Amino acid sequence: METNFNETQVLVIEDTLAKEEVLEKMANVLKEKGFVKDSYLSAILEREKIYPTGLENESIHVAIPHCDIANVNHAALCVGVLKQPIKFAKMDDPDTNIDVSLIIMMALTEPHGHIEMLQKIIALIQDQELLEKVITATEPSVVYDLTKDKLL
Repeated sequence: METNFNETQVLVIEDTLAKEEVLEKMANVLKEKGFVKDSYLSAILEREKIYPTGLENESIHVAIPHCDIANVNHAALCVGVLKQPIKFAKMDDPDTNIDVSLIIMMALTEPHGHIEMLQKIIALIQDQELLEKVITATEPSVVYDLTKDKLL
């Protein structure tokens, strides 16, 4: 499965935005490139309510929003670095919110593709030193260069 990911799919977000606004910005990047269908954003938001994707991870928390493959045209990723962390419900404890600084939005086309991609994402986020560089980066090209080897 080839996954589309390049520096135009990296957002460094300085503003304080609501979770929905950030997810919409990221989903729109994928939609503008034709990777996802019009239904993608609403599917992401709905899924997040039922199955939250916040992942507690030492000091830098991550969210991995994704939805059913029916909403996707071509496999792709969008990475968001949040300078102002936003609250996501935890994947394993939906009643608890965590402050997320990194969002890796997945748009996948194969039913089991997310397992392989999740393994890549886990490898990335387990590297705290790398993660620190990612969330302190101010340029999308730097974030891309730091993450591409782990995610592609």
